[in-house]
Amino acid sequence: IFFIFIQIQIYLLIQIHIFFNNLLVRVCRSDARLHKDDVDICFSKTLNSCKVPQIRYASVERLLERLTDLRFLSIDFLNTFLHTYRIFTTAAVVMDKLADIYKKPFTSIPVRLESLELFFATNQGTWSGEHLNNKSPRLSRKFSSPPPVSIPSRTSSPIHPRKLSLSSPVSSKGGALDLSTASFSAAGSPTSPYNPLVTSPPPTCTKAPLDLSRGPSSPELSPSTPEEGGELPRIDAFCGKLRRSIRRGECCGSSPDGSRCAVSPASAFAIATAANSPTVSHSGFTNPEKSYDKEFLIRRAATNRVLNVLRHWVSKHSQDFEMNAELTTAVIALLEEVLRDPDLLPQERKAAANILSALSQEEQDDSQLKIEDIVHMVIESFESLSAMELAEQITLLDHIVFRNIPYEEFLGQGWMKMDKNERTPYIMKTSQHFNDMSNLVASQIMAHADVSSRAASIEKWLAGADICRCLNNYNGVLEITSALNRSAIYRLKKTWVKVCNQTKALMDRLQKIVSSEGRFKNLRETLKNCNPPCVPYLGMYLTDLAFIEEGTPNFTEEGLVNFSKMRMISHIIREIRQFQQAPYRIDLQPKVTQFLLDKTLVMDEDTLYELSLKIEPRLPPAN
Repeated sequence: IFFIFIQIQIYLLIQIHIFFNNLLVRVCRSDARLHKDDVDICFSKTLNSCKVPQIRYASVERLLERLTDLRFLSIDFLNTFLHTYRIFTTAAVVMDKLADIYKKPFTSIPVRLESLELFFATNQGTWSGEHLNNKSPRLSRKFSSPPPVSIPSRTSSPIHPRKLSLSSPVSSKGGALDLSTASFSAAGSPTSPYNPLVTSPPPTCTKAPLDLSRGPSSPELSPSTPEEGGELPRIDAFCGKLRRSIRRGECCGSSPDGSRCAVSPASAFAIATAANSPTVSHSGFTNPEKSYDKEFLIRRAATNRVLNVLRHWVSKHSQDFEMNAELTTAVIALLEEVLRDPDLLPQERKAAANILSALSQEEQDDSQLKIEDIVHMVIESFESLSAMELAEQITLLDHIVFRNIPYEEFLGQGWMKMDKNERTPYIMKTSQHFNDMSNLVASQIMAHADVSSRAASIEKWLAGADICRCLNNYNGVLEITSALNRSAIYRLKKTWVKVCNQTKALMDRLQKIVSSEGRFKNLRETLKNCNPPCVPYLGMYLTDLAFIEEGTPNFTEEGLVNFSKMRMISHIIREIRQFQQAPYRIDLQPKVTQFLLDKTLVMDEDTLYELSLKIEPRLPPAN
């Protein structure tokens, strides 16, 4: 019996999933603003994760409207918006919009009935029974499933579509719906003993009531008639059912710690099938009570959307708040206002408190380690350091510099402007660090007087580069190989003769990985197949961003935001941040990092070439 019950639960959950997918498609098709081009918006043929066409161009107002649409929220749209909003608007404008949605949901949100029904039916598991006004009487209603359930006959008689009817009788204790009371009725007008509008007796059931002690008979979904699927549910019926089911504990069952909610299959199916009930009794329901139900849904929807956006903004884009005190103050003020709401649900109160906690949380010292904070110690000689120590500390330093770049510096090609040091200081520090490390490698090789020592130094650095490759530090690989390809070192033929063939072959393989041919084709393929932590070569991404910025404008001639361009920029930033957020488990060794950061060992390009000419003078031209 237990396994049969589990099978029925799984089946009901599948039917709920199918129902909501169909409902979402119907909602999208019924709202032309989601797919039809207009003067202030243009769509592409590509669908997002919510099966809605992606936006190509749109006004700022339409983008903010999509951000606050109660029916769905594509994570790709949300990430793109939060990564690139600085290009076409400001954080203050976004916060003002979110505040308006919370404070004035009836005027700020273009509410459609379908939006609220779909939103709350699919998010019922997040609601709790506390802090609800008990105005509405507990009236009994009948709920019929819009997609009829067809039970295949095991005889040769023709198959007739049946409807699965779930009744919710009045109960003083308010228990959950019981599947054992469900019955199969003929596919006619829905009937209920509690419906005062029905005067004729109900038709005779051709099947016995659904019994949990018996196995399922492989029911399948049959197409609904136009009368059943032609119109969307009535909001007052849905609201009343939702609020009563919340108070009676039908929508969710709390776990012992109260942190998670589980949806009962019976009640979930009842809520789902309640949406399209063509016949609903409204006796005893006054207009103020119906109005209160709608107000309750709209306010909960607005609060839920605001908290969802703020949670993602604070948790995934914390750099916005670290560098903008006014934005942090505005978010804290809004969250404190939300927490003062007496009708706030426990789940909403917990979410708001968690966001406040994340805003006030201090950054951990280890995660914010900077090169300037590294303790200086006595300088070790190059000969006393192993290739493994060099590679690990190069990787650690490269990742520290790379992860400290705020993603707003990747917008607007600031690294190519005249005031690049002021606009993109962290990108310029990363570029300078790359050049310093490459200069250090070249300078250390040239510092050796005899040929054998220079050859041994080249072999150690290449061994370190190969270890960097194993550590997914492709920036370090390029730092070392680019140093060895400098003219001051590349021309030392006598030195390269002393380098073993195996090391030369290794250098060729490493150079092939980080080669710029085909817009870093090999490196891109390698990055796709590697698991973080990783330090990619930043110049590859800067080249991509420059190509996008120069090739397409931010706004169309009509003044619409080029959101397709924003999406491309966001995808690149997202990949960069993926590598920034995965830390290395490498212990800092100050004796090694001091050697790597010692500027006194670094020679400039002219000095290196002059020293190279002294080591191996130019050969006189042959007569």
